[in-house]
Amino acid sequence: MNKKALHSNWLAAGALLLALPTAYFITISLLKYVFNVDGPFDNAAPFFERMGIQESIGWNINLLILFGPLIAFLVTIFQVLTINWQFSKEQFEFHFIIRKKWFPLLVALLSGGLLLTLFVYLIGENT
Repeated sequence: MNKKALHSNWLAAGALLLALPTAYFITISLLKYVFNVDGPFDNAAPFFERMGIQESIGWNINLLILFGPLIAFLVTIFQVLTINWQFSKEQFEFHFIIRKKWFPLLVALLSGGLLLTLFVYLIGENT
């Protein structure tokens, strides 16, 4: 394995670590409030309360839950996406190229799904 591929996998692994707390929080919340499985949420609640989940957004776990998937998505999407453009008098030409780097691509899809889930919750909760 060459050095560039190894560097790419470390970036994707770091991005995955940023997205995992949000995935865990969403999963245990769905288990508690949709499927009535209280155990995982009730066991994790004291830890989340110590980390400041009930406080307003500041330097606490709320920042990691909200912005972790966003940073993970940005880090990984720039590893797999290339955009080429050419301008002429007659046309604008854009080419989007997605490289088949499966680990960064899967992390980008997971982070994008988490962001979509948070957005749907935001819209659904405030309507």
